[in-house]
Amino acid sequence: MRALAGILAGVLLAVAACAPASTKVAAGPTSTHPADPQPAPAPHPQVAPQLTTTCVPTPNSFSCVMEHRISEVKHYLADQPGEIGVALYDRDNGASWGNNRASTAFPAASTIKLAIITDILRRQITGNLSLGPADWSLISEILYNSDDAAGDQLWFAYEDGSFLQRVRRFGMRSAYFSGSPPYWGFMYCSPDDLDDLMNYVLDRLPAHDRNFIVHRMQRVGPIEQWGVWGAGRANRPGNKDGWENQGSVWITNTVGFAGPNQKYTLAIMDNLGGAGDFHQGSTTLSEIASLLFRGKLGPAPTAEATPNAGQPVDY
Repeated sequence: MRALAGILAGVLLAVAACAPASTKVAAGPTSTHPADPQPAPAPHPQVAPQLTTTCVPTPNSFSCVMEHRISEVKHYLADQPGEIGVALYDRDNGASWGNNRASTAFPAASTIKLAIITDILRRQITGNLSLGPADWSLISEILYNSDDAAGDQLWFAYEDGSFLQRVRRFGMRSAYFSGSPPYWGFMYCSPDDLDDLMNYVLDRLPAHDRNFIVHRMQRVGPIEQWGVWGAGRANRPGNKDGWENQGSVWITNTVGFAGPNQKYTLAIMDNLGGAGDFHQGSTTLSEIASLLFRGKLGPAPTAEATPNAGQPVDY
């Protein structure tokens, strides 16, 4: 037994002598010197926001970039006062998006003038009326600076309560009069209605009339340079805006198009409910268009709600 114990002891000593140096250091007393610093982990590369989530566009969906921008608009809307409805449509592939107020009826204000113009032009095509040079001048005034007097002249010359049934053909299924007798200045509709109207103009009117409206909407006066106009010059926007002040409650609306060959249509309606003024509303609508078509917030518009700003009027 003693001989066997001696043999085992010799083997253990031999194994200890062959152990790696690191094992020996770990078994010894702790060093009083600080350990060598370890290299910091490599930072994660900065990824463009639109690429941080998986996106596989389908033939009838928005591009990954536009999907990301729609997400940014949703975040932006969450911090805005009042009630805002948005409707966006891609005319190339039929993709559409609307927020939870897209089908809500808002006071239409002067955006309904685009429906008046569309109705009058369509009725001229069918031979039910004939427009003279003075009428075309009124149409131009409406599209340039939203002239109320021009709107009234066209309305009282060619429109009445039957207007409501005719605009349904443009897709404006939720439009209605809010007063009596029927009058353009007292109408409600939804962002979806306005977006359908814009697409009717672009897709259903004869080329001459469509091109006339597109040309005028892309060359509006300073009072109309907000809303869809916020898409920026590079996107060739065109719009028809409307605003209304009833006491302390401001309404700001916009409908139009942007992108190559009017690729996108957009309608936004904002009831501030006393939480802001014309500048608040016009800026909000412009920022939404800027986020969608430029991918960033743009400069605030400088338009003033003249000539009767601050009074209970409807433009």
